[in-house]
Amino acid sequence: MYRALLLTVFLVGCGGEAPKTETKPAPAPAAPAPAPTPAPAPAAPAASGPYTPDPMAQAAYEKAKAAGADAKTNPKKGDAAAIAAGKAQYDAKCVACHGATGLGDGVAGSALPQKPSNFHWKERWDATTEGTKHWILLNGIQGTGMAPLGLTEDQAWEVMAYIDAEFAPK
Repeated sequence: MYRALLLTVFLVGCGGEAPKTETKPAPAPAAPAPAPTPAPAPAAPAASGPYTPDPMAQAAYEKAKAAGADAKTNPKKGDAAAIAAGKAQYDAKCVACHGATGLGDGVAGSALPQKPSNFHWKERWDATTEGTKHWILLNGIQGTGMAPLGLTEDQAWEVMAYIDAEFAPK
């Protein structure tokens, strides 16, 4: 300590400056980072009016067409036994997202970023062939909550027969 004082006196006497000891202020506490806001969910499409498929649906329609699915028709349409079997499959694999009434309002569907299809929307229903809908049941739509359901070909046709009989607008 004595040496430091002596050095200071010497430097000041010789025209030098005393060494400065800077005391840095303590850094201000950092403000908490704002919580990330989730991206808004795409707006639910209107349940009536013209239907324009989104890019993911359009890609699925093109894949179905390339596979020749769009030309197929439902061999189980109108068959009471197939409709009953389709209801059982729908209740087990579809109702959580599409809802018991086919409005796309199922409990699990409400948590998805993209609202599940509303089977009552006539323009959308009519814009998609039976074969394409069948292909989607078997393969899903990449990038959406519509995953492949693990149905057989016949089960998928039965689900389509049920949806067509129960929900599809006539």
